[in-house]
Amino acid sequence: MKITAIIILYNENIKNSKTFESLLNSDRSDITLNVIIWNNGPKALNLQECRQYKSICDSKNINLSIYENLYNIALSKIYNFFINQVSFDFFTILDQDSILNNDFFQNIKINNDFDVIVPQVYSAGWVSKENSLCFPIYHENRKLFDKKVFAMGEIESISSGLTLSNQLIKYISKSKQEFFNERYALYAIDTSFFLDLIELKQTEFKGICVGKISHSLDFNLQDRKKISPMRRLEMEYSKVLNKIFYDKKSRLNVFLYLLRKFTRREYSCSEFLKLAKCLFRKKHPRSCIPLTMNQLL
Repeated sequence: MKITAIIILYNENIKNSKTFESLLNSDRSDITLNVIIWNNGPKALNLQECRQYKSICDSKNINLSIYENLYNIALSKIYNFFINQVSFDFFTILDQDSILNNDFFQNIKINNDFDVIVPQVYSAGWVSKENSLCFPIYHENRKLFDKKVFAMGEIESISSGLTLSNQLIKYISKSKQEFFNERYALYAIDTSFFLDLIELKQTEFKGICVGKISHSLDFNLQDRKKISPMRRLEMEYSKVLNKIFYDKKSRLNVFLYLLRKFTRREYSCSEFLKLAKCLFRKKHPRSCIPLTMNQLL
């Protein structure tokens, strides 16, 4: 079985990626694993360090390639590029700070008759201060998913740990120009993907929740005051786009929503203008940046 896993780095080096470390220690028996590391900036990777990890991967029969673009471009564009360029049976998306259980890839191999494979996601600070189960959740009532097998559109989860079959990717790509919605750049790429799966509810595609990962979610729902202004703005970008594409609100309606929050001083003038620009372009600002890359290895 051929699995391609992409790890996105941002403001991090390979050495400090918990994901890469746990991937190296995982059970990959009878699996041909192709790992793509994408550095999304803002600092360039050290080429000597890249070669060092390439050598480590070679010794473990892992094929490693490394790319970078230092301008923090839309993750949706990165995912779509490699989905369309690389040969695989399954495609796995990973953030830089997910700790994979040893059986992560074996779970994919064992459940290869499923098309969407997601792990249980544990994190501290999301539901409680302790490390606790956060995803997947039911789409309808937002409660934690408590089964194993799910229909298309039944659940939502995060992108890290998400694994997709080549069969599903080919099917969706026939009817859509973009597998992942490139109007989203960071938050809600995963949400929009799972919402789009509702259209496949009557097909034979099926999903399964199996295994576990520990993941550092970007913000702490237990203490919203600790969420950085940058993170809050990113969350608001995703809300604006969701209102347009999934709540089917008009741009005037969404503009009035933004204006109300601005008059209540929930946005600074700069934030209001950035969100208004996102609204009228109907895309995240970084979605306007074209995809270019430098292949290091």
